[in-house]
Amino acid sequence: MKTLINKISFIATLVLIIGCSDTEKTIDEVFDGTTRGTALKTIPEQTSLEFNVGGESLVTISAQVIDQRGQDVDRIDVYMSFVDNQTESDDPANNSIDEELFTTVPASALDSSGDYPVFNFQFTGDEFNSFFGLTGTDYTGGDRINVRLALVMNDGRVFTSDNVNNVVSGGAFYRSPFQYNVNFVCPADTPASGTWTIEMQDSYGDGWNGGELIVSIDGNETSYTMESGSTLTQTFDVPTSAGTISIVYSAGSYDSEVTFQITASNGNTIIDAGPNPPAGIELINYCNRNYQ
Repeated sequence: MKTLINKISFIATLVLIIGCSDTEKTIDEVFDGTTRGTALKTIPEQTSLEFNVGGESLVTISAQVIDQRGQDVDRIDVYMSFVDNQTESDDPANNSIDEELFTTVPASALDSSGDYPVFNFQFTGDEFNSFFGLTGTDYTGGDRINVRLALVMNDGRVFTSDNVNNVVSGGAFYRSPFQYNVNFVCPADTPASGTWTIEMQDSYGDGWNGGELIVSIDGNETSYTMESGSTLTQTFDVPTSAGTISIVYSAGSYDSEVTFQITASNGNTIIDAGPNPPAGIELINYCNRNYQ
């Protein structure tokens, strides 16, 4: 019996050794195909990615430099491109500009006062215009700036948006895409004072079925809807003291039947929407100043 037990123990030990050897080989293969390096952990509360058309703009990007291997960062290269979304790619008026190196931030310029070094980068609207040779007439709301970061290590390796995995680029911890879209927006300005007109239509003839327009003047909201019928005209007054106006459509049950037009007191048609008007978003194009 003792001999049998000894044989069983020997076989079990042999299987364990072989199993461990195979496992270690598999793990080695996995790690051989994996590159550990340094990532940029975005600091959301210190990052602002809006470019105000016709106003003061300050775009900021802030990120911690998280080093996973004790490697040294040599520098962070900042590349920038401009996307004109208002024209087709073959349009002669297309102002899109391919990516160019905007600036280089050496490791010595990182903020090392905390647990991890912090990369702080910002640029103004004037600096953007000067770099690309553009003026305020060359872009409008809906256009975009793409900022791409490249972490250059002392050993020559580069970490950027095209060689990072989704855990780093979009994960809850890192949020480190190495590239950021800066959207062009137009801030609301003083609207034309006087009486504005809303022309409502319903193609079925039974009203808007819960759909409504929410007009907000300096934050004070009023809702307008059509309870029944095919057409209805309503008006509202914008006081001379008004600073801003906002108009948003709230969806009903049959939005495919809904259309409407809104005319400002200056006679300009500000909104012509439907059927299926976009819901829950600002309908006034603040970049088009005909609402003033």
